[in-house]
Amino acid sequence: MSGAASLDDFQARVDDFVTKSLFGYRAERHAKEKSIRDAIWGTCLFYPWEVAILDSPLLQRLRDVRQTGLAYLIYPTAMHTRFDHTLGVVTVASRIVRSINEKHASSKQNDPRINHADHMRVRLSALLHDVGHSCLSHVSETVYGSSNEFRLLIRQINSDFGVTPKPHEVMSWLIARSTPFKEFIAHLQEKEIVPHAEPALFAPDDLEDIANNIIGYRKDPRKKFLADIINGPMDADKLDYLVRDAYFAGPTVVYDLDRFLHTVDAIEYPRDESLPDGGRKVVRLSVPIHGVTALEQIIISKLMLFSYLYHHHKIRCVEGMYHEVLKRLIEVSKQPKKKGTKRTKRTYPTMGHPTDFLSLSDRSVLPHAWPPEVEGDPVADTLISMLMRRDLYKRALVISRLFIRDIDTNAKAKSGFERLLSCGTDSAGRDELRKLIYDDTIALMKSKPYKERTKEFRSQFMLQHILLDIPRSPTVEETEAVMVPTSSQSQGHDPEFVPLSDMFPIEKWVDAYNAIKWRGHVFTIEEAVPFVNEVVIDILGAPPYNLAFSPQATELCKIGHSTLLASRLFRG
Repeated sequence: MSGAASLDDFQARVDDFVTKSLFGYRAERHAKEKSIRDAIWGTCLFYPWEVAILDSPLLQRLRDVRQTGLAYLIYPTAMHTRFDHTLGVVTVASRIVRSINEKHASSKQNDPRINHADHMRVRLSALLHDVGHSCLSHVSETVYGSSNEFRLLIRQINSDFGVTPKPHEVMSWLIARSTPFKEFIAHLQEKEIVPHAEPALFAPDDLEDIANNIIGYRKDPRKKFLADIINGPMDADKLDYLVRDAYFAGPTVVYDLDRFLHTVDAIEYPRDESLPDGGRKVVRLSVPIHGVTALEQIIISKLMLFSYLYHHHKIRCVEGMYHEVLKRLIEVSKQPKKKGTKRTKRTYPTMGHPTDFLSLSDRSVLPHAWPPEVEGDPVADTLISMLMRRDLYKRALVISRLFIRDIDTNAKAKSGFERLLSCGTDSAGRDELRKLIYDDTIALMKSKPYKERTKEFRSQFMLQHILLDIPRSPTVEETEAVMVPTSSQSQGHDPEFVPLSDMFPIEKWVDAYNAIKWRGHVFTIEEAVPFVNEVVIDILGAPPYNLAFSPQATELCKIGHSTLLASRLFRG
């Protein structure tokens, strides 16, 4: 299938999902202005047409999609949802628009930089920006986004629009540009839920722009800053989730939003005359030089959350366990029914295509909806039962630059570590290494000292009981994409600009994070920890990795001779 054909196929499937979701929904019964109290931003006003969309099944599903996935198993109060976050993003996006307009209201023209219609379109983009999320948010996104079908789709979008959006952003984009959603908006206009005085507020071309905001694209470069508000280096999405995730998970993360809003503006970037179009005017979201400090705070807050929350080893563990559940269910969904066998009622959701995930929420894949004791997949049943009992895998090895001997002076070790890091993005290479670890662990268990003692346990030990977790380093697109004006326009001269990275060398912060904070792990079930630890140290100590681990790599796992003797496996 070609990329264009893949896009058409995805769009047709999403159109069908939207049609089914909106079937029978009577928007006019819900279209009343509402003030909603938010724990982060206080009381927020929503227009009747926004409430009609919020109360639709498309958006209501997000009430049952946790913002931080399975993090609540580690941080019990991290139960906030994508719906909560969506309300916050609309509020913050609107504040950005009003802040920009206030700066231009004092000009001689007294003309707002962003007119009312574009303001409402930004709010609709914010409403829809996460509508494509599936169960447990990024947990499921990682799985369906790595499918061959989705990779082909992303390549086509990149070719057509020059952007590389996240998988859930693509799903949201497909929903926003779908024919049944456009018909739904037309129905709101017909019922005058969208004010009669604004009949062209959401015309078909406008809805394309609204959808494109979600993936960070605008055809008119002079309007690029509107997409930046939704998907850009300093977008409303980031401004909300940094505070919201920290607030509900517990870590203290603070940045000065008021200062940021006071300085943020839509700024015309310098033209690049080398471009084929002669350097058309591009207007982006940016801050003047006196606003850089507020932006620095946002970037540092993001790095702090990676350390405290997104890269927390227990969160990485539970997410890895659930990845195995979802991957297994995808495999089972694609298996054809064998001839002559009695059809078994499936109690797990079908996940044969990435768009199938649009119908799922957290409730779809948690035990109260899919009890392990009824017929399902035994591998997935085992793992999901462990998660819901909070019987989590344990660390068998901690991988860090701090715990590898001579990493800076030994060329072979340095090259081997880079090879290991590549497993974070190379799923085939990661699976191959995990299979090697599993096979060698089974061989060790079968060896003479352990053969009889491990016989019963060994028969139940599965490949899925080993997780090789190599997280990606935090991204710092903020400094790579933002240009900061260092002077104002005067006497017909264009202002001077410098990249934010020149003013705030964030790469040094990221290097420090990677050197000190970054951790990879090998996880496994408790009984297998001593065996997996020994095997992994041997495998990674040999070519092509050549990594010699210091004792801390094992000590942080809280295993050793005493743990081995105390293990349930060796009691008695």
